[in-house]
Amino acid sequence: MPELTRDELGRHLVATRIAGSVQTPVADVLRKANLVAAGDPEHCFGLSGMTRYTPDDILEQVRVQFGWTHTEGEPPYGPTYIDPELLLDELDRAADRLARAVQNSERVVFATGHPTGVLALHQQVCAGLREAGAKVLRPADGTAFRLYEHRRNIRYVQYVATLASGANLYHTHDAHPMELVLDQVDDLDLVVGDHGWAGAAAERGIDVIGIADINDPALPMARSEGRAAVVLPMDDNVLPVHYEPVADYLIARLS
Repeated sequence: MPELTRDELGRHLVATRIAGSVQTPVADVLRKANLVAAGDPEHCFGLSGMTRYTPDDILEQVRVQFGWTHTEGEPPYGPTYIDPELLLDELDRAADRLARAVQNSERVVFATGHPTGVLALHQQVCAGLREAGAKVLRPADGTAFRLYEHRRNIRYVQYVATLASGANLYHTHDAHPMELVLDQVDDLDLVVGDHGWAGAAAERGIDVIGIADINDPALPMARSEGRAAVVLPMDDNVLPVHYEPVADYLIARLS
């Protein structure tokens, strides 16, 4: 697929609902703002201090970073909105940060809690980063542990960490798997990830490029505090093929 210009990519983002009108319902965005403000562990992604915010504080960052404002009377199960220009701006910042990782031969970890969505995006960017000269690591590969009542392990698919058990990969918000990864690596420069994988890294002061859906406001709150360098406001679970132009856009700017 040929690399798209910024304007062409913007149209692609809207056409595939990565941005623009997205499928996340209004009610879920409001519910998650309340959960993060209440300090719910699953939705805080391993980030401390979220209880100092009110739901209105969180919705203000949704407005600033996603471009959506809740309007009284909106249908609770209607779509929400991500401003594609805000995503494009953050993609440009992500491209600059990734290029710096290449220039400095940085040590990088990729990880995802969304193996049905953005895993393919992480894999493609990771391959480009490795080819360009960054040092992509796989710490804690195969590490087994208990997550609540289940036996799980960390499994890298190519060079992207996921939560696994046997032949299955799992969607997860939990920060514990990434905490195990971070316990086994020193001098890490950058984490590219989402959910608790990104949140746990930001909590430890590691530079982060994170992906955040509009109903996952914990990482945007970390960005507002300066704890996350880049947070990409985008739907994180459209068809994997739709992320290919996004990855191409980032990879083209590595050199």
